[in-house]
Amino acid sequence: MFPQKLWPEVLTEGKHYPELAKQKEAQATAYLKSIGREATVSAGYVEKKLVDINVEASNKLFSELTKYNAFLNNCPYWIGSKEAIENGVRYIYETSQSKTGDGCDLVLFQKKKEDGSIVAESKYKIVGNEPQLIAE
Repeated sequence: MFPQKLWPEVLTEGKHYPELAKQKEAQATAYLKSIGREATVSAGYVEKKLVDINVEASNKLFSELTKYNAFLNNCPYWIGSKEAIENGVRYIYETSQSKTGDGCDLVLFQKKKEDGSIVAESKYKIVGNEPQLIAE
């Protein structure tokens, strides 16, 4: 339905892209302000810090285990958070990394409400190449 002659203008970073990016940033900034929040908004690529664990364990954790788990699949694959609105409720999905008492890596996935209350949580201890679920 969209005119094919306009595809290059909207599907690539054509001559209108810089203006569209500015509009998107302005709309996002206005939205954040409307809900009482402030943040730096950028349409450009933002570098993400990945979980620092064994590659094989990372592949298992972020591919195999998340594939059929809606909660884990919604959590970021990087260290940090992202937000989603589900049925009119704002949730924060967060992934973090720390160490266990015995020095193993620990990857924590959380789903929280705006007030910080935890709705869902999964903790994986990384033992060699294996992510082991230790709490859910």
